[in-house]
Amino acid sequence: MSDKIPLAAVLGSPIAHSKSPQLHTYWLKRYGIRGHYIPIDVSQADLKDVLKTLPKMGFVGANVTIPHKEAVLALADVVTDRAALIGAANTLIFRADGKLHADNTDGYGFVENLRANANWDPTLGPAAVFGAGGAARAVVASL
Repeated sequence: MSDKIPLAAVLGSPIAHSKSPQLHTYWLKRYGIRGHYIPIDVSQADLKDVLKTLPKMGFVGANVTIPHKEAVLALADVVTDRAALIGAANTLIFRADGKLHADNTDGYGFVENLRANANWDPTLGPAAVFGAGGAARAVVASL
């Protein structure tokens, strides 16, 4: 095992309001996973350079929030089918081969949470989704 502690980030602007660092830090500790999760405020103009720099600094992945969920697709080397369908990504993996992998787990997480905690079967409906941003599109695609 490497002595380096893996790093992950949430990228957005503004980012100070994000609860992701607290949530991910809790789960890292809860499951005894070595790692640090860091919020990074990234402007649209700096996004491409930041994505090239993070892996060199030891980052293994990042979550993406407003306003970058759509923009990261054009910068990724590999885009999953669901991220392409949704037109947005919320999860980036900096692969060992140097490629940037983009995925969208928003809808999957939402539906699986309802399935597990509300005993709701999305195939039976009904469902109403409010909003039209990246997360809302992901939920609609997953229903």
